[in-house]
Amino acid sequence: MTESNLTGGETLNMRLEELLSAFVKSASFKLQFEVAAKPEGDSVTFTGDDAPILLARNAEILNALEYLCNRVLEKQGKRVTLDCNSYRESRAEELRLMAVTAAENVKRLGKPFKLNPMSPEERRIVHLAIAEDDLIRTESEGYGEHRQVVIHPK
Repeated sequence: MTESNLTGGETLNMRLEELLSAFVKSASFKLQFEVAAKPEGDSVTFTGDDAPILLARNAEILNALEYLCNRVLEKQGKRVTLDCNSYRESRAEELRLMAVTAAENVKRLGKPFKLNPMSPEERRIVHLAIAEDDLIRTESEGYGEHRQVVIHPK
């Protein structure tokens, strides 16, 4: 089947699969992946013996690969999310717990608390986790990779 016979979604999936296959093959990784098309964007799940490599150092390689995929495919108007061994879900839960704990400390001590620098997606999870708490407020400060969430008492 030629590319001209494909719908936009099929073309996107083929390009994504080709890109990821080339990455896995050229790095000689023992990884498999599955692409799932979703309305908000495609989702890719990696499994395999070399999964710990993708997840090392706070999933630095997984995040970098996701960034590259989104840059290559940005003209199609969809976002791609990469995951490995349910890392995204466990990290989101960890961030929510961290936010609630930090918020409790801010309320108890009455002093602002700065969390470690995070990606925009991670900062959003923190902001939303404690957004309903009327005794605190959150804001992001800093620039680039040093941007972090600060929790303030009201």
